[in-house]
Amino acid sequence: MNNSEIANIINVDRNTITNWKKNKPDLYKIVKEHFEKKEIYPDLNNPEYLKKEILKAIEHLPRNKIKKFYHLMMIELMELGI
Repeated sequence: MNNSEIANIINVDRNTITNWKKNKPDLYKIVKEHFEKKEIYPDLNNPEYLKKEILKAIEHLPRNKIKKFYHLMMIELMELGI
C-alpha cells in the first residue's frame, strides 16, 4: 500500500506520511507495517471450516470435557428437532 492510500485511510495529508518517514522513522515503520500486513482471517460463514476447527479443539480436551460437549451438542440438536 502506498503512502497516499495510507494517508487517505487515516485521514492525514500525504506529506504527513512523508514527514514521518524522514522525522519519525519508527512511527512510519509501524504504520507502514500495519497496512502492509496480509492477515488471513477465517471464514466463519463456512460450515466446513467451523467443523474442522471444532474437531481440532475437541482433540485437546480431556475425556470428561469431550463427553460434556457431546451432551451439550446433542441437547442443542434435539431442541432443533434434528
